[in-house]
Amino acid sequence: MLGLLTMGRLAVVAVACAAVSGCSFALQGVPKNHAIESTFPEQGTAELPRQLKVVTFNVHKEPASVIMRGIKGDRALRDADLLVMQEVPRWDDTCSAACGVAKEMGYYTIYAPAHHAEGKDIGVAILSKAPIRSARVIELPWNDVHFNAGRRAAVAVTIMQDGRPITVIGVHLENRLTVAERRRQMLPILEYAKQQGTPVVIAGDFNTSPFTWVSHWLPIPTNTQDERLEELVRANGFDTPVKDSGATHRYIGMKLDAIYTRGFDTKRFATAHALDVSDHLALWATMASRPHAIEKSHRVSALN
Repeated sequence: MLGLLTMGRLAVVAVACAAVSGCSFALQGVPKNHAIESTFPEQGTAELPRQLKVVTFNVHKEPASVIMRGIKGDRALRDADLLVMQEVPRWDDTCSAACGVAKEMGYYTIYAPAHHAEGKDIGVAILSKAPIRSARVIELPWNDVHFNAGRRAAVAVTIMQDGRPITVIGVHLENRLTVAERRRQMLPILEYAKQQGTPVVIAGDFNTSPFTWVSHWLPIPTNTQDERLEELVRANGFDTPVKDSGATHRYIGMKLDAIYTRGFDTKRFATAHALDVSDHLALWATMASRPHAIEKSHRVSALN
């Protein structure tokens, strides 16, 4: 099932669930308001610069005022060209927290609700200093993790950068998964990314905690969740430039967040506390697009 919504030059496309594991969603996991939200500033830049700063930040369901306090209060974040946010809340039919940040800070924004919890819809958002030309919601394989289960979706956008389009994908994977289940949930994202003839940035909360989960509730310590996902990403032609970022969560040193790229050279990266407004740290990277063209590739390696 493919749905198309046109807003001026912006096309938002909902993609059917990948055949990896189907789309059997639990009722509590579906957002009450499925509407994709776009925000346009009064003024913006025509395109992103050749060297840009990308930030990924799980905002822990905080409202726009709290998120902005964290971003504006941290000098490493306030000049971001791209902000990729997870656990972004939206109450009823109001402007989402990403929309609120965008209106105050002058970003173009796409917000896609993924699931409903705690009386609000929660989703993924991409905020850009340059116009978002198109956006696509990618349904991810469902995992019934018994409690706090929710539909998972990624959002992909096209933006002009230094005279050519780039693809940016915002991701929030499920928490209590085995290595194999996490890889399967990642495959539709890699499939879509490999079809794009553009430089690509994949950023978000991949929930690569130092555990594997028996029956989705019993944690068994392991230090390979992030390494095995990075192995899958590299096998599909993407770089893992921030693999040495260290912890991205404020508790027990968990490295949950990452930025993967194709067609970029990453210059610097680090984490930022953002005034500790979230249980996650923000992860940022400055990168420059490579001058050579990106060739399309149509085969995804599953590394089973």
